[in-house]
Amino acid sequence: MKRIILICLALALGATARPSLQLDRERVEAGKTFGLQLVYPLSDLPENRSGFSIDTQNGFTFLGMDSTDQVMRPSMEEMFNSFWGGGSRGAYKARIYTFKLRAPKKTGRLNIGKVLIEFEGQKQPISGEIPVNIQRAYTDDALGVSLTASKKTIYEGEQFYVTLGLHTYEHFEGNLQATDMNTGNDFIVHRSDLSNLKFEPVEGSRREMQASAKFAWLSPTKSGNLQIPPFKFKYTKRGEPKIVEENKQMGGMSFHSQSIRQESVEAEAQSPTINIMVKPLPTEGKPADFSGMVGNYSFSANFDRTDVKVGEALTLSVDIKGDGTPGTITDPKFPDFSDFRSVPPENNINKKVVGSKVITSKSIKVFLYPKKKGDFTVPEITYSWFNPAKKKYETAKAGPWNIHVEKGENSPEAVFQNPVAANGPAAVQKQEIESLGNDIRFIHAVGKNAGSSHPHRNAIFWTIFFAAIPFYVLVTFAIRRRRKHNSDAALVRKGKANKMLKARFANARAALQKGDAKALYAALENGLIDYLSDKTNLEFKGMTRPQMKEELAKLGLNAETIAAIDSWLEKCAFARFAPVNPSAEEQKQMLDDVEKLCEGLKV
Repeated sequence: MKRIILICLALALGATARPSLQLDRERVEAGKTFGLQLVYPLSDLPENRSGFSIDTQNGFTFLGMDSTDQVMRPSMEEMFNSFWGGGSRGAYKARIYTFKLRAPKKTGRLNIGKVLIEFEGQKQPISGEIPVNIQRAYTDDALGVSLTASKKTIYEGEQFYVTLGLHTYEHFEGNLQATDMNTGNDFIVHRSDLSNLKFEPVEGSRREMQASAKFAWLSPTKSGNLQIPPFKFKYTKRGEPKIVEENKQMGGMSFHSQSIRQESVEAEAQSPTINIMVKPLPTEGKPADFSGMVGNYSFSANFDRTDVKVGEALTLSVDIKGDGTPGTITDPKFPDFSDFRSVPPENNINKKVVGSKVITSKSIKVFLYPKKKGDFTVPEITYSWFNPAKKKYETAKAGPWNIHVEKGENSPEAVFQNPVAANGPAAVQKQEIESLGNDIRFIHAVGKNAGSSHPHRNAIFWTIFFAAIPFYVLVTFAIRRRRKHNSDAALVRKGKANKMLKARFANARAALQKGDAKALYAALENGLIDYLSDKTNLEFKGMTRPQMKEELAKLGLNAETIAAIDSWLEKCAFARFAPVNPSAEEQKQMLDDVEKLCEGLKV
């Protein structure tokens, strides 16, 4: 009964009193201390109270409390409301209880808790939940960068992805630029295009924005403890408020003033380093034909037909698809095709993002021409990979195939020299000379006045004869050299390198004029790699940058040039996949610098 009476008394006092709550500052910053003030008129204070306390929530920490008496004067707004019948009284004495609190690290609109009054050991709330906006401190970063890996323990060659997250706070002002988005040298990487990265408001905080997207799919090239280095960004934020004092002279009088100013400052932010544990592939159960693919794969192979004539072509189609190393699929081990004449196979590799994985597909077409008639057996073809989900090796098989070859219309010798394509025209056949009954058929009869001159007795004849000898030698040498040049694919490719380079940079200039920054960076990066491949007859696409540097060093390039090439490839790759673009002037300068680098290369 006594407890019920105390509760009713507390509620009655709370209903008649006019206490109010206020903060001791305009801005409450995350992780910083502030004061919550309970202003209680002295005339309304309950006499039998034991004290006040606060029940904190949502990570607010209570540090202590003090109190002081103060005369409270009405504000201009209160005076205006009182004049028009608001009923507000004038100045009054009040006791101010200040609860010293520390704000949590989390930002947004949060409830501090409730203020309690105590009567004879019993606490009762005299306020509801107290909301407050927690904002980022001006001294803290205005940009938060996160990089999250889908897996942190994987097998060598297994694919995983990283998600880039950006969080801007209230004092973020813009000018976001990525300065380093290198994923390291221990991974084969497929990067996504972040040009469509969208920022959305953070729930509970209108002045904060956030965005996230899958940035890259990676596959480790070795086992052990590997690291993805931090991604670094620069931006502009609003600086900490500073008191500026000014002394002015006006009309012979001195004026002193103080003002609070906030200036924009440049800042940097980066993501934490990601540690990846890469396990080696198991040796137990490894197939003999295993070529290094790790993931979930499918394999199929088949001939377009099994009945063929000598001179016609058989087409072996092989299709491989999987979610292993992005952009890379090894060839299966083909059987011995000694009974057939073959030409270099056609390869086509594609990769695309499907769901949360990069799927790489490869199609191979092998063209075979039977050398003779008969029945032949093409052995089965196998393809093996390691499936990390099942933690075991898997093998797919296709074949064997029985090929029946019949005699063609052409002789084997003619067909071997000029084989018939599967759907192409028939080979041109040699025809026998048709005898017309005469050894020689004259075009016309020789006239009776035909003379029998002796040109070898003429000096002009011998002059022309001896002059023709060096001309014949030069023409023959030129023809042989041209044939040799054309037969050397590497030499032909190197000869066309500069011409192809001009075409690639023409595409880059077109992208620059259109304002398509992503296309410009792609043209520069691919142009530099293709130019190196043309000049050296090496395929640099698909190589990691350490492998490229090693190959360029073997070719005799100096360390400074190799470092310049590596630096520009990193800049192009970074600029291509960064969420923001450099200015048009910076893009033009990048185009000029890469063009000068290519023109000055001597491989």
